[in-house]
Amino acid sequence: MPLKCKAHILRDFSMKHAPMESDEFGADLDEERRRNYVAFTCLLYSEDDGMLYCGITAYDADIFYKFNTQTLEWTSLGWADVGEEFDVKIHRSLEFDTDGTIYGATACLHDVSRRLEAPGGKIFTYKPDTGQYEVLCTPLKYDYIQTITFDTDRRLIYGLTYPVFKFFKYDIDADEVTDFDFIGSITHISALDDKGRFWGTWHWTLHNLFCYDPDSDEITWFDHSIPNGPAGKDIMYPGAGPVDCMINGGDGYLYIGSTLGELIRLDPNTGDCEYLGKAYDSRRMPGLMVGKDGLIYGCGGDGGEGQLFCYDRESGAFHNLGAMYDPDLDETCYRTHDLAVDDRNVFYIAETDNPHRSGYLWECHLDL
Repeated sequence: MPLKCKAHILRDFSMKHAPMESDEFGADLDEERRRNYVAFTCLLYSEDDGMLYCGITAYDADIFYKFNTQTLEWTSLGWADVGEEFDVKIHRSLEFDTDGTIYGATACLHDVSRRLEAPGGKIFTYKPDTGQYEVLCTPLKYDYIQTITFDTDRRLIYGLTYPVFKFFKYDIDADEVTDFDFIGSITHISALDDKGRFWGTWHWTLHNLFCYDPDSDEITWFDHSIPNGPAGKDIMYPGAGPVDCMINGGDGYLYIGSTLGELIRLDPNTGDCEYLGKAYDSRRMPGLMVGKDGLIYGCGGDGGEGQLFCYDRESGAFHNLGAMYDPDLDETCYRTHDLAVDDRNVFYIAETDNPHRSGYLWECHLDL
């Protein structure tokens, strides 16, 4: 049976020509486009309230929503009243604390000509039960935050910035930022291994691996990238590395989705990587998760070829679960960006960077 999908529309906008991001930021945008040309970039499902929390790209800074998966209703969470005009996306920066508090961070799209006008990305908390925000800090002046990784045990948040690719650590309880400065590479999303070490990439052409150990406060700089790493660079955007997604598999390994659409297993004890294969004939693999059945689920595909797959670690087999297509709208998912699953085993996929229309939130049902 084919994958059954429905696309949910937050704001609707279509265009005849492909967008230009930096040249059309701010006052140059007409009001309809500023409001309605959106993309979905980050998803976080809450079993406590059944809501899907969505970080989006929106030029009007209204970038944080919740979606009721039962009633299909959208609610703005009012970030535009808290942030500033350069906060135009929550890229891959939503994490739950153990008490249900959401930690997030803001990203940008403005051109370098406006860099000194922009204060920098913010780390914030949001309380779902009260609707209250708290802005904790602006870790690095001028630079915005593409991705965060939360160590709930040590109360540490790691972040990577854009447009200058810097690495930082934020100690929540001490309210203290450690700036590791320019590392020359960026992952779409990083992960922690079982020892709480943060893994990322460094060097602007080689995109080699590194890991930071918070217990020793030391970085290990490896002299190798992931398999096919150099071939996968610059695919997300100029200067970006080949790591599209990284998760802790709960089996002692980290699993990496590459920008070439490949699945890779990383041994954090040695830094060695093993190429596992591909599930589809397209690029990008920005979303990975371990399902309740122990399988690794992922999304990928580019240029209208958004797809879901799963990987069986016991057999080493890939299963392509199908392409994302809504027959009622006659639309396909242009580019996947993140995925989440609810307590009914329904998958939700964020769509981004569609050059013809606003991005949609895709609801996908598996016939397993």
